[in-house]
Amino acid sequence: MSTAAPVKVVSGPTQEEEIKVYFHSPILYWWPVWFVCFVMAVWTSLDNYHMALVPERTVVEGNQILAPEGTTLEAPRVHVARSRWPGIVFVFTLLFAVYLSTASLRGPWGLFGLAVLAALVLLFSWLDWWGPLYHWFGLLRLHLNLGAYLAIAVPLFAMWALTVFFFDRRTYMAFSTGQVHLCDELGEAEKLYDTSAVSFEKEPYDWPRYLVGFGAGDVLVRVGGPQPTFYSLPNVVRVGGKLKLIEERLRTRDVV
Repeated sequence: MSTAAPVKVVSGPTQEEEIKVYFHSPILYWWPVWFVCFVMAVWTSLDNYHMALVPERTVVEGNQILAPEGTTLEAPRVHVARSRWPGIVFVFTLLFAVYLSTASLRGPWGLFGLAVLAALVLLFSWLDWWGPLYHWFGLLRLHLNLGAYLAIAVPLFAMWALTVFFFDRRTYMAFSTGQVHLCDELGEAEKLYDTSAVSFEKEPYDWPRYLVGFGAGDVLVRVGGPQPTFYSLPNVVRVGGKLKLIEERLRTRDVV
């Protein structure tokens, strides 16, 4: 497969500022996890309850804990919220982030997924399973202590910020009047193309990713003639606004 030969375009003195399109790794969709962890850590700290670690066959009578004979109890030190909801919200947020970063339901597949979900809701209602499911959910108790929330939130936030604002911005595609170039600041040579050989299209929206990823979407750039080279730009933040700016820029060329 042949590729479009890079060309050099001489820019006029009135060249406008180029439009840079940064594409991100799937960690972009993990910000709800560290955000929820910080919120639940604050909740746990303000609740200010402590968990006592007791052996088997320990009995609670009134406000007293009666441990088996010969057992030495340690003073409660671990901060844990009384409510089960912080742990439940965290687990569901974590599972949702895993789904966003590994699976995608675009266009018709998204509608198919909604149809399957609606069918499951109707099936559960027809089989009268909502009562047992609600009872099981009432038995579900998930508790994480304050240290666990912070041990997840702090390094995950650091990795997310470093990736989104530094590593992902090292490689980008820039659109200027009359030319397009792919820049890789990690060492690969810059590739320059004339806009007459470039076209692009936006992939159908994956709405969960679009909402969580700050308007993110995927862009497919086509470079060349009958046997073109394709560049996939995944997870472009605010993709709709970027595409409007790019369309306006590709309609014009600098005058030498």
